[in-house]
Amino acid sequence: MGVIRLNKKRILTVMAAAMMAAPTFSTLNVEASSQRMRDLEQQQQELNQKSNELDGEISDREQRMQSLEEEKKQLEADVVELQGNIDELVNRLDEQTKEIEKIEEEIQRLNQEIEQLKDQIARRNEQLENQARSVQTHANPADIVDIMMSAESLSDLIGRIGVVSQLVSANQNIVQAQFEDQQALEETEAQVVAEQEEMEKVKAQMEIDRNNLVNQRLALEDTIMQVAERYDMTEDERNSFINEQTIVAERASNLSKEMRAEQQRIIEAERKRQEEIRRAEEKARIEAEAKARAQAEAEAQAQARAEAERRSQASTSSSSSSSNNSSSSSSSSSSSNSSANSRSNNSAPASNSGWARPASGRITSPFGYRTHPVTGQQGSFHAGVDIAGSGPIRASRAGTVTQASFSGSYGFTVIIDHGNGYATLYAHMQPNLSVAPGQSVSQGQQLGIMGTTGRSTGVHLHFEVRKNGSVVNPMNYIN
Repeated sequence: MGVIRLNKKRILTVMAAAMMAAPTFSTLNVEASSQRMRDLEQQQQELNQKSNELDGEISDREQRMQSLEEEKKQLEADVVELQGNIDELVNRLDEQTKEIEKIEEEIQRLNQEIEQLKDQIARRNEQLENQARSVQTHANPADIVDIMMSAESLSDLIGRIGVVSQLVSANQNIVQAQFEDQQALEETEAQVVAEQEEMEKVKAQMEIDRNNLVNQRLALEDTIMQVAERYDMTEDERNSFINEQTIVAERASNLSKEMRAEQQRIIEAERKRQEEIRRAEEKARIEAEAKARAQAEAEAQAQARAEAERRSQASTSSSSSSSNNSSSSSSSSSSSNSSANSRSNNSAPASNSGWARPASGRITSPFGYRTHPVTGQQGSFHAGVDIAGSGPIRASRAGTVTQASFSGSYGFTVIIDHGNGYATLYAHMQPNLSVAPGQSVSQGQQLGIMGTTGRSTGVHLHFEVRKNGSVVNPMNYIN
């Protein structure tokens, strides 16, 4: 009875396995179709998300273009103002040129007076020297007495005394004129020196004004180029996003059609799959029943043979056996660790003797790596220190100005060579710098006014110290 129940169980198991195995291929096709549909839905979601992102980008670019339009209008006003400043500088240069011409004419006139005075002094000196030689060689103090004593009458004596007095008075007048001309010569020469010094000052100021004029024009051109490039770039980006959005819309439309076709194909595939499953199940059921009957008969015969063999072996007995146990031992080893100590020496900062703080204010960004305040780039190296405040920028040490110009990043900038491999840089200053290239400056001399030109987020001074061409920490030199 137990054998019959076991055989029925095995028959049912074989039939179920056959029925489950029959529709495997159809199931795989359905799963593949479902996966394809999920992929299409995922693509549709991604396209919708991409379309929303493009809408945002287009709106952002249009806002930027509007902002740039306003910036262009402001720039036009700045151009008018800057052109006025340029015209004022040109007029000032013209006036300074005329002033230099007047000074040169005055110097030329004074030089002519000097030559005349020198000529008069030379002629008087020659006259006095001739008289002195004549007195030394021919004159005799007794001659004057003889002239007086040889007078024949009182009137003759008075006349001769008058002649002698006139001679003495003439010599005194010559000496007095000589003294006055010499004094006038010295005064004229001093005036020439003063005029030349004034002319040098005017020329130096002209050089500074001319340099500022060039820098302001560079600043204007740089601003115009930046706005133009940004406007063109933003418009190009906007058009690119619009084109990309058109492509996304076309892909979304094609994807919708593909999804509808895929849904129809899945429905038809599912109908065919169900029909195949039904046919496969019927065939598997018939085959399983036949196989189960044959297997049950074979198992019944095998079980009968096994029962007969068991009965024949029941009359015999078997002996017992023993087993030996063994044990083993294991050993362990130990290890030791060693460590080494290291020492590091820190070099002391350079002496700040002979250096002065270039501006008043607080340190807002130190020397070294940081997040760039304009670009937002992390790990950006800051080659100097930023001092926020206001007012004049002064030379940290005496030296020679090697650069006084404008750049798109540093704005209005001055670089000073201090000798011995040292140089300093002062950036982001206001227009109209106070120095020009080639000019010698003393420690504390004003270079310009703190500003926010170039790539800057606020009014501050960017200060660098360079040693043999490499930047070093300025805080090792200034307090």
